[in-house]
Amino acid sequence: MVLLITGCVEYVKYIPDPEKDVEKWIVNFSQQRSFSYHYRLKAASVFTEAKGDCIIGQGEHIKGRWFSSDSEMAFEYIGLRDIEYQKSDRKWVKSARGEESDIFSQIQRLFKFDKFYYMGGEEDYVYHFWANIPFLAPGRWKEMVGILKVSKKNYLPSVIWTGLPDSSVYLEVELYNYNKKKTVKSPVECWYDYLLVVSPDKKKEIARRLKLIGVKHRLKKKGAALLLSLPEYYTLDDVKSILSTRSLNVYTVVEQKEEAQRIGYLKDDRKNALYLGEKLFSQDDIKGVKIKFDGASKPYFEITLKTKSYFPEKVAFELDGIIQYTATLDINRKINKMRLYTDMSFYEMQNIRASFLQPLPLIGVKPSKEELN
Repeated sequence: MVLLITGCVEYVKYIPDPEKDVEKWIVNFSQQRSFSYHYRLKAASVFTEAKGDCIIGQGEHIKGRWFSSDSEMAFEYIGLRDIEYQKSDRKWVKSARGEESDIFSQIQRLFKFDKFYYMGGEEDYVYHFWANIPFLAPGRWKEMVGILKVSKKNYLPSVIWTGLPDSSVYLEVELYNYNKKKTVKSPVECWYDYLLVVSPDKKKEIARRLKLIGVKHRLKKKGAALLLSLPEYYTLDDVKSILSTRSLNVYTVVEQKEEAQRIGYLKDDRKNALYLGEKLFSQDDIKGVKIKFDGASKPYFEITLKTKSYFPEKVAFELDGIIQYTATLDINRKINKMRLYTDMSFYEMQNIRASFLQPLPLIGVKPSKEELN
């Protein structure tokens, strides 16, 4: 994680290096909030074309058609976490989620090749790579090639193409409309109940936490506890994570052991000791948190503190009791805003943001009824 201070500091405009930055752009892709896509697959005996929306880490909705030499058939899938819904004869059939409703995973697999070779390009940065997708042409997989286009406007993938050089078989995905506020709704209303072992007086705070993350829910009092109903695609572990108590503490890092108030370990690794001085602030000192994207489409937390303070040259971030990150600062004035970069997914960042903006006490969670329709 890298910390940058905002305010009067002038940020250097991002100048891309297409020879070196492609790996970073691919990582950034997985940290986006959402995107739309146009999917085409040409195989030996069938052609598939579809369009869809993806909210990364949550779900996809895809509609299209299959074409063969003598027939044509429409299809529609909705994938939400580990559940897939397929439309069949005007009804929705539920099953375990497969790749038909998980184009994001297919794209991620295409990005796992060793090397992308820069080829230039006017509207996009264009790269060549050697693809290995046996199912497209089982007997000719060694001949497979790939093309990746990265937009010069947002430094995110705009087109991925892989197939045989003669285009007799290929897979192509166009990507666009990044980070729009999209929703993927379940076509079947099925709710699971969870008993929250916490004072009913906390109903308002819990509802706000769920709203900050965007979780559809029902919440009501049940005796000395609360009853939370969520769509079926949320698991017990999801509920515990969404309602968990998170802690953030930021400390001065000192050079000498004699100056330290305690010793911490980066990533809980005993080989990476840090000498920690005074605590600078915690989540209780945060006034606001936003998730934004910089010029290279990298997401970050914009943290606003309640008061302006001077900060030392080096600081350490302790999240949930573990020192996760250190940062070196170069500033000599009071500040109350900072950027916090992370490798987390956008959805994980949403959960942490909500936990800082709406703290909750420790909450016991257990299934109540099996399901509620």
